[in-house]
Amino acid sequence: MLVERMKNIFQTLDQINYALLNHYEEILEYKLTPKQALIMEHIHVHGILTVNELAEKMNMSASAISQLLSKLENGHFIKRTINSESRRKIDVTLGSKGVELYNLFEEVDKQVVSKYYSKLDDEVIDQFEYVVNKIYEVIVEEQNKVRGE
Repeated sequence: MLVERMKNIFQTLDQINYALLNHYEEILEYKLTPKQALIMEHIHVHGILTVNELAEKMNMSASAISQLLSKLENGHFIKRTINSESRRKIDVTLGSKGVELYNLFEEVDKQVVSKYYSKLDDEVIDQFEYVVNKIYEVIVEEQNKVRGE
């Protein structure tokens, strides 16, 4: 049965995450909530986003995003500035702690890849990459159907 197989796969993925957790302990000390971490990830990926763009990406109201941003700004994880093209818009970028956090992520990821994933042959990596991309493709396609896109 598919549900049982997927449950076993998810358990194995959880075991992998637990096994690697000790490498990420320093990152966990930053104590970000899941929503704060997701905001940080969006900003990291895009470099700069407006409050409204973040709200859209997070499927939240701009006021709810602003509350989360206030906490992140107080901790120097992000910076808010007035958009140079439209004074009505607020641009959000990574702050000093945000840059520090992503530099740390990059370093830890390199160590994990070097210590563990480098032991896998190219064929296994190719298969893994294919499967992960395929899962993402199916999820996006199904979510777009629900939204009517």
